[in-house]
Amino acid sequence: MLIQETIFYRPDWKWHTFLKYLINSLSKYNCLEKIIPSEYSYKDSTYGSKKSKKNVHLSTWGVIHKKRIQFARAVCISSPNYSVLNFLIIPNTIYNVPFFGVDFVSLPNSHLLVLDFQPSLKIENQYNDKLLEKLIKLKTRCHLSLPLAERMSADVAKFFSPGVIWSKLPKEKRSDFLIANQLYTSFKEYLTLYLEILFESKEANMDLQKELINGQNNYLNFRRDNDPARPMLSSLFGKEFN
Repeated sequence: MLIQETIFYRPDWKWHTFLKYLINSLSKYNCLEKIIPSEYSYKDSTYGSKKSKKNVHLSTWGVIHKKRIQFARAVCISSPNYSVLNFLIIPNTIYNVPFFGVDFVSLPNSHLLVLDFQPSLKIENQYNDKLLEKLIKLKTRCHLSLPLAERMSADVAKFFSPGVIWSKLPKEKRSDFLIANQLYTSFKEYLTLYLEILFESKEANMDLQKELINGQNNYLNFRRDNDPARPMLSSLFGKEFN
């Protein structure tokens, strides 16, 4: 099933404008859609007690680029209690470029929002001063409106840049306004800047490419082993889904 034919392209899903924007943006760079195994590309399920069953939908969409992107994928979840857009761009390791990471999660009582150029190497080895200045400027502008969430632990913070947007909002009309306006604007600014950098980057030398491979593996292993969404996925789709 094409993701454009699902609930994730409809206005009643919280993150539909964000998903449409990233799909349209990647299509402009001639990215090719990747076939996702059917058991992950779209899934319907129910959760809750027998007296209060709720429907949940999950869809995974992905693309590759023959030279620049190993894999970019969006995982989307829609249910009465949860609304999730998880998106990650894994750049080709011949380029010294960080990941592009998005975690927008609506829970029963709050929204958790993370947007960043996530490093695969030490900050000083992957970001020049010009890029850091741009990111911090965009972050500062965003957090004039969006409150900054509590400080991350050191173990987690090392996988984020100084430009990370990290916010927790209560579920209320004011938060809906901030998400639809300030967060959406920042999301477009971050994605546009990231794609410009990725597609303008020059190839790294072989030694640096080896470091990038190791750095990406470390990050992806961390995500796999410490995914905060695992309990939610297990409760919605069963433990075997993880």
